[in-house]
Amino acid sequence: MEDRAGQREQERPSLRLEKLQHWARHRQSGHLLVLAVSQLWLAVALVPFAVSVACLNSDCHMATALPLGPGALGLLTGTVTLELRRAPRLWKVRAMMIFNTFNLIFGFVVVVVEVMKTVLGPVPTAPSQLDRLLVLEISTEAFTLGGVLLSAYSLFLLSQRKPGCCRSQSLLYQELQEGLSELEEVPDLEDRPTRTSTANGTNE
Repeated sequence: MEDRAGQREQERPSLRLEKLQHWARHRQSGHLLVLAVSQLWLAVALVPFAVSVACLNSDCHMATALPLGPGALGLLTGTVTLELRRAPRLWKVRAMMIFNTFNLIFGFVVVVVEVMKTVLGPVPTAPSQLDRLLVLEISTEAFTLGGVLLSAYSLFLLSQRKPGCCRSQSLLYQELQEGLSELEEVPDLEDRPTRTSTANGTNE
């Protein structure tokens, strides 16, 4: 019994790893590749816009360039996603979930702050500088929001790796229905011998 329990404990991690490899290399390989490339591209494209906005608003003080934080997290999440697709491991799934969760929360906060700064911030005196600043700020907010949406899609993709609660509940409900139908059929089968025995008794 102890040997069987030890074999089962050894088989569980290997079975989970095989399922993860099949999921990452076959079922969702294309989705993971598109997701990783999109996250890396958005993170790289966000940097010059965030630096330009910081230079126009506060003389290149990088402390005001809040979108650089989601950009760095986007680089990390994209790299981890590529590594998960290349060599699936369970710790990479956990790292991907953590990075995407932080990117989702922090990116959403940065988008809200940047929109408020765009609406309520000081207006430059030169109209050409105003147009340029407005375009850069809107582009920065759009790239940051795109990273937030990609993180949300990444978490949704990871949640589909295991069957959902609703699906398991529906399967359990179907199994209960089948069990009840079988129980209803059993009394009919049990009544038949009693009926035949009573009929034989009356004939005798």
